[in-house]
Amino acid sequence: MQLKKTSLRHWTAGLCGAIALAAGAAPPPPADLVVRNGQIHTMRRPAEQVQAFAVRDGRYVAVGDNAAIDRLVGPATRVIDLAGAMAMPGIADVHMHPLDGAYEALFACDIGPGGDLPGILARVADCAGRAGPDDWVVGGAWSGALLAQLATPAALAALDRAGAGHPVVLRDDSFHNRWANSAALRLAGITAASTAPGNGVIDKDPASGAPTGLLKEFAAFATLEQAIPPRTDARLAQAAEAAGATLGGYGITAVQDAFSNEAMLRVWRQTDRDGKLPLHMVSSLAAMPTASAGDAATLALVDHRRRYAGAHLHPTFAKLFLDGVPPARTAAFLDPYLPDQEHGAHFHGKSNFTRAQLADQLAALDRRGVAVKLHATGDASLRLALDAIEDVRKRNGMPGQRHQIAHASFIAASDIGRFKRLNVTADISPMLWYPTGLGAATAAAIGPERANHMFPVRDLIKAGALVAGGSDWPAGQATPDPWRGIEGLVTRRDPLGAVPGALWPEQAVDLDTALRIYTINSATAMGLGATTGSIVPGKSADFIVLNQDLFAVPPERIHDTKVQHTYFEGRPVYTRPNN
Repeated sequence: MQLKKTSLRHWTAGLCGAIALAAGAAPPPPADLVVRNGQIHTMRRPAEQVQAFAVRDGRYVAVGDNAAIDRLVGPATRVIDLAGAMAMPGIADVHMHPLDGAYEALFACDIGPGGDLPGILARVADCAGRAGPDDWVVGGAWSGALLAQLATPAALAALDRAGAGHPVVLRDDSFHNRWANSAALRLAGITAASTAPGNGVIDKDPASGAPTGLLKEFAAFATLEQAIPPRTDARLAQAAEAAGATLGGYGITAVQDAFSNEAMLRVWRQTDRDGKLPLHMVSSLAAMPTASAGDAATLALVDHRRRYAGAHLHPTFAKLFLDGVPPARTAAFLDPYLPDQEHGAHFHGKSNFTRAQLADQLAALDRRGVAVKLHATGDASLRLALDAIEDVRKRNGMPGQRHQIAHASFIAASDIGRFKRLNVTADISPMLWYPTGLGAATAAAIGPERANHMFPVRDLIKAGALVAGGSDWPAGQATPDPWRGIEGLVTRRDPLGAVPGALWPEQAVDLDTALRIYTINSATAMGLGATTGSIVPGKSADFIVLNQDLFAVPPERIHDTKVQHTYFEGRPVYTRPNN
């Protein structure tokens, strides 16, 4: 690929051709940027591939073949010759936690994915040995498959030894559970007498009644999170800038932050004002109390959301949690979990709302023009979400706000057609739609047959649902890499080969569909479909250049994709080193 400035002679020749073609009409002004001679997938329907496009003032102004676009080249136009390389719209990720992901990468105790208990303890001991006298050891992520091993007095004693007197708090791979040592529990005031509201569980030793250190769901670990020394403004600003750089490296130019408290919004607002936010960001406003003291939540935060809006920051969603996660048995299912000693043989889990409660809260947000991202991993909570949205549609009218059901992991067949009918997006989590350790932990709770029937992507698309893709970074895995998720959509296999087998292979989709899920579908789901997600005149010039033609390589090699260049609003925000 070559980057060059064209000659006046080339511009004059193109201009004369344009004038002749327009039968005497004044030629259009030259473009700021022309990208030509590529395999450019626009994501328009029907599937469209063009050779070139032109950009002016950060937006696409023309799309077509080389000859047509060359007419927009002027003496100051920057021209990129793709030399046959593939280009496409920037990736839109509908579900992630970018500030958390970047902060953990910079400042947390990284215990690595998939580690066993001895490995976790060794890593904690290493982090504690490097910590200052008053520091906490905070990090993750341990596997949900370890839940039973961690819920013992012996494991707590081992964590106390590894912490060497420091409070220790470690999150799991779902972000829904915490494991804390005795020092952290003491500072949070969690004792044998403590109980958690709602769906929260403070795990206790059956013999002594003392907490084991395992805390399931936010209601159980809220006081623990509040006891952790707050993140400093300087560190948060550093993490925000690092998040932008990380996402640009993966070709991501639009994201939906799946949970934004007021402290996070302040960081993103300042980052945007400083010109350091190289992507479109949609925020999902916290609809429950957060660990940050003094933060507004729910309608109090929603009603003054506009003070945080900026050129690239769009606080237009709210976030509600209907349930937890299957490995911890905090998700709500239509059929019961496998029997265990704690829950018996007929435990279905429970949702955090009744239908009437959820409909009332959704209706209030819907009337304010706020769409809602509803976390629902069990099929019972997902049905509850659809039932409540149906009630809201009757109250507020159709089509209403385009609400999202986040994760949409397990869906009863009779509920699939309701997504389109109720104008609801299925927000699917890519790092789970191929075999993973988290999937294995889910199978241990509900059985392998049911666990294998996750993410009916093909059925949703066939039924006309809008399906959008998100990484959930840093939950699930330590990278927001979209190419693994895209490959997983096509193959339903683990791209890295760490977990064998295929996850419900009948739900695989073709590559064009997978790319649309990650571009125009996600942009539309975020409310940005008119702004980004496809290469169309008038839209923001957010595009990426790849190192390989995805349509020319075996599907099993999609995860090897590297982004050569990322452009946001027509300006380069990432170039691969040594490119």
